[in-house]
Amino acid sequence: SVQRGGTVVTLGYYSTAEEGARVYAATPEGIADLAARDAPPPPPQPQLPSNSELSSSELIRSERSRTGFKGVSKMGSGATPYRVSVQRGGTTVHLGRY
Repeated sequence: SVQRGGTVVTLGYYSTAEEGARVYAATPEGIADLAARDAPPPPPQPQLPSNSELSSSELIRSERSRTGFKGVSKMGSGATPYRVSVQRGGTTVHLGRY
């Protein structure tokens, strides 16, 4: 099975794993997987500073956020009351609670 537009699509049932693998390899998803597998490795990414290495002047402030920081919202109390999230491709991605 493969995911297409958020829906799981079953490609069928096969007698052997190799038969199933051949069918998968012929799908757009399989072709993309082969291209990614055969692509050269990406160049090394620059080392990002750890959270403790960022000075307060490097943090992104926001007047619209009640916390004062972009992407940070207060979700309650307790040990981890702050949630961090970003927008990626029109989707909200939650990075964790801190």
